[in-house]
Amino acid sequence: MIYKINKTFNRNLGFQVSHNEILESVNSLNLFLETLPPNLYRSIDFKTTGALIGAVFCTKLVENIQDSVVNPIEKGHPDIIPTSGLGSSEEILRNYPEGIEIKGTIGNLKTGSNLRAGEVRVSKISGITWQAHHREVNYLLGVVWDFVNDKNGFNFPAITGAFFSDTLTPDDWGEISGTTGRNTKVTGMRKSGKIKMGEGWILLYDNKEYVNRYSKLLNIDIGEQGSLFGN
Repeated sequence: MIYKINKTFNRNLGFQVSHNEILESVNSLNLFLETLPPNLYRSIDFKTTGALIGAVFCTKLVENIQDSVVNPIEKGHPDIIPTSGLGSSEEILRNYPEGIEIKGTIGNLKTGSNLRAGEVRVSKISGITWQAHHREVNYLLGVVWDFVNDKNGFNFPAITGAFFSDTLTPDDWGEISGTTGRNTKVTGMRKSGKIKMGEGWILLYDNKEYVNRYSKLLNIDIGEQGSLFGN
């Protein structure tokens, strides 16, 4: 897959990360996803597929980002922290001061759309919304994925966009739902947060339909950035 790349992306988050590490991790993730059998994607829901993509993407990122490690506790925040954080108490790892949180979305579908695994969704999405379990997510690497990587007659899931913001505030997240009973607490990103994510775009699948759709939904200004080949 070919991506448009924002070559200006470079941040120190307790470890140094640039567009190069993000692209390498995305390429590696896409290659892994196409090794799984199509029937697996047909038999699990999109939420489970998204969780799989997020977990593998985290492992690919730490393989490529020097001095980074996946947060070692299940409910740790953020998802990836500096290696210097290893050995910290569970309390500290629940809200470590450095690192990056990873969130993914397949996009919101237009009313009446009924798409299954393996079917391209870009023309049917009405919005891009990342979700979190609390409103204090401020350093976010958000990815969008779709069933777009055609191999042997099946569209495998692949990353179609990656975006970053280190200026998110609680006001960029909606009210938390699921606060009663056994429901999982969740909040969705508001328009203000989406604009910040669009401003921090890192890579976009170099396909006119995707670029136009994502640019409209996230108010992205692509500028004159070039394209790099993925795998």
